This record gives sequence, structure tokens and C-alpha cells, in this order.
Amino acid sequence: MYDPSKENDKDVLREQRNFLLEQVKELRLKYEQKCIEQKIADKLNIKLSEELLNIRERVFNSKQEKRSSNKKQKKRKKGKLPHNKDTNRKQDHEDIELDEKVLSYKIEDENICPSCGGDKLHKMNNCFEESSEIEVIERKYIIKRHQRQKYSCKCCHNIITADGGVKLTPGGEYSIQMATQVACDKYEDHLPLERQRKQMHRAGIRTSVGTLFGLTEHLYNRLFDLNELIRRDVLSEKWVHVDESPINFYNPKKSKGYVWSMSNARGAYYQFEPTRSGKVAQEMLSGYKEGNVVTDGFSGYNFLHDEENKDFASVGHAYCWAHVRRKFFEAMKHDDKAEVIVDFIDELYEVEHMADEVYELLDLRHDNSKAIVEKIDTWIVSMDGKFLNESSMGKAISYYLAREKGLKLFLTNQFVPIDNNMAERRQRCPVMGRKNFLHFKSINGADVGTFFYSVIESCKSNGLDARAYINVMAHRSAKGERLESPYHYAKNLNEKVLSQLSEELVELSGSSDSS
Repeated sequence: MYDPSKENDKDVLREQRNFLLEQVKELRLKYEQKCIEQKIADKLNIKLSEELLNIRERVFNSKQEKRSSNKKQKKRKKGKLPHNKDTNRKQDHEDIELDEKVLSYKIEDENICPSCGGDKLHKMNNCFEESSEIEVIERKYIIKRHQRQKYSCKCCHNIITADGGVKLTPGGEYSIQMATQVACDKYEDHLPLERQRKQMHRAGIRTSVGTLFGLTEHLYNRLFDLNELIRRDVLSEKWVHVDESPINFYNPKKSKGYVWSMSNARGAYYQFEPTRSGKVAQEMLSGYKEGNVVTDGFSGYNFLHDEENKDFASVGHAYCWAHVRRKFFEAMKHDDKAEVIVDFIDELYEVEHMADEVYELLDLRHDNSKAIVEKIDTWIVSMDGKFLNESSMGKAISYYLAREKGLKLFLTNQFVPIDNNMAERRQRCPVMGRKNFLHFKSINGADVGTFFYSVIESCKSNGLDARAYINVMAHRSAKGERLESPYHYAKNLNEKVLSQLSEELVELSGSSDSS
């Protein structure tokens, strides 16, 4: 066997050294390649394991972002944040008084006691045993015959016909109230037209889905001017929430459409588009000056802080702290260190709840929230580089750092809400509709749907009953009268009620002085 230690030939030794150097170099490259592959495998393993856990959480667990029962958590103060309150809406849940019907029951023979059979039974005055039950009266459809009296004039020899009632369409078969019911059943209570057709069939009305949609379309045409009025109301406030949500759109390409929304305490405005391009948001916000727009982290809203876009140069772009909390809450499932940021953000919300009105926020945020945000910054800096970018914690830290400026805008501006949760709540209405009637069948149908979402959600913001409001406005439109948006209608209604109360108080005080 060859022994290299006994080799004396320099050329042979030189060749052996070069060979060994090549081997070492080749092994080193393989080692480095293995290390890179291992890092990639570790990143992929972390990413897949965390995504799998997140999917299991979304499918099998509650979607509420609450801590597990074994973790200590502070009770957050309940109630609306100042930016979500509206002067037109006095109460969140107003008590509705139901009609009462008293049913009296007596013994058949009031002289004979059913217990002993004696004849000395007498009635006890104003003594009853009472109980209550809630009864339901089924919806009933009736046919109204409009008989317009005709008159003949012996002076001008003309035939005069009396004016008739207000209708949805001239010569139409269905009333405004019927169209209002169909529209609100679908877009407020999310009842598809086919189910409504079946209900009407059981009640004796033979109609079709096409006819029912035609009613909503006629009502939409009558009230279309409300669309721009609601948009102006929303843009007249000093802050606007913007969001978008996908919805299926029935077309040959089977592509998705998007319901876009703008909202604040004055109302909500919806618009359907078959694209998620940020140009839709630019169109919706056109004309908005000297205000603040709150969004999530979607890149389509980057035009708001684009220096080249002069149209929104005076508009502040704020990001949502609830989305930041959500990122760290998901990371908390994989690393307990994320709980620190979740606690800090909860403290920010506690400060927000200290204020009853918007104007109180500036001092509270300067005295309390600023210090909390500084603690968040310190923690983020200390953790930067300690986590893989593919991990949940790395993603959460990157999400915060990429939107840091917009997240801190609320510290110096009282008209900036701390989160975009209002916009997400406003998306519940179309999302519930999506779950029930699945998709829009045409652009026209989508426009009709988003219009009624705008009206119904704006009514909710201002404490109005959507059905009653739509009915009133439709009758106004049929008479050629001016329409009012839900915000201004509720405002004028409240002012009218307050004026009547003040007049009654003056009359009462005058009568008491005279006596």
C-alpha cells in the first residue's frame, strides 16, 4: 500500500498538495451550499408551520382576537370611540313599544264555584292574574283599487279626472312600499330574491325574480340623486375610512369584483368595480381636501402620500393600529415576545376611551399615547434582526416599520382615528349579502346593490329606520320634491323635534307664570 509520508519526490508531493487543495475547496463549496439549503429549509419550515397553525386557528377556533384563558388580560372599556359617535344618533338601541291587545277571560257560570260547586261565587273588583305573550301577525298583501272620479264641465265642455295616489311608476302594478320591502329584504336582511318570490307565492302572489329586481331598479332610478348626496356627506367630515372587499361577479371570465366603501359617522358610500386598482379610491375621494384618510396597509392607497400626486397633497394618510395588533397577535401564537406589543396597543386604546368627544383627544394623546408609542419603537429597534423575515414576528415588525409614519399621525392630529375598524364593520353588509346571494349578475345589478348598501348603512349611522326613510324619499321623488340625504334628514328631524320641545316648554312656563 502506498504511504505518502515516505514520498521524497517533490513533483509528486506538489501534485498531491494541489489535489488535496481542490478536494478541500470542493468540500467547502458543498458545505456552504448545504448551509444555504438548510437556511432555506428552516425558513420554509417556519413559514409553513406558522401558516398551518394560522389556518387551523381560522378554521376551527374563534376569529375574535382574544387571549387564551390562561393569560392575564386587561378588560378594555366598552363603548364607542369618539370618532365613531354621531350627534344624529342618540341611542344605539332604542326601545320599540309594541301594540297591545287585552284579552279578558271569565268563568262561564260566574255564580257557581268550580272548586266546591257552591253558589256564593262573586267577582273581585280590579283583581286579575296577568301574563303576557308575544304574538306575530303574518305579512299580508292586498290589492288597492284606485278609482279616480271623472267630472264633466258644462262651461268648457272638458272631462276632468281627480288626481290619484303616488305610484312607483305610471300605470305600475306594484306600490312604492312594495318595492321598498323587496329592496330592504334583500340588501338589509340579505334575503335573495328567489326566497322572496317563494314567500310571495305562498301568500298568493305569482311573480318572478326578474320582476322583483325590476322593482328595486325602478326604486334605484327614483332615488339615484341620493348617491352623490351621501358621497358629499361622507367627504364633508375631517376623516374618512376607506376599505374594499371582494365579491363574485358573474361574467364569462368568472373574475372577481370589489365593493369599495368610504365611511365615517355621517354615513357610508359604496361603489362596485371589477378591479382592485387604487384608481378606484382616487375616483371616490376626488374633491376631498384638508382631511385625513384612514386605510389598511394595501399598496393601492399609496397615492395618498405620493408627492407627485398634487390632488391629495393636503390630505393626511393614516394607517390602522388594529391591523398592527392583528399581526403581533398572530405572531404571539408562535413567540410569546409579541405579547409586549399587543399590551402596548391595548394601552393606546385605553387612552382613546378616556375621551368622550374628539376635541379631548389631542391632550390625552400627547400626555399618554406618545410615551406608549416611544416604548413600542424602543422594543421594535431592540428586536430588529433577531427574527427571520419569513416568520410571523419578522413580518409583524416589517409591517410596522413600513407604515411607521402613517401610524404616528394620530399623535399630532385629533381628527385621525386610531384604527380603520369602522370601514371593516361597514363591509359586513355586502359580505353577508355575498354569503346569501353569492354574486352580482351584472354591472347594473352591482350598482343597484351598492346604492342600497349606501342608503341603508347611512340610515344606521344616523339612527333612521331604512325602510321608512326610503319610503319617504321615494314619495318625495314621485311628487317632484327635493331629496335629503340620511345625515341631513336626521339632522333636520332632530332640530324640528328640539324646536317643538322648546316651544312647548315656553308655553308651559308661560302658563305657570300666569297662574
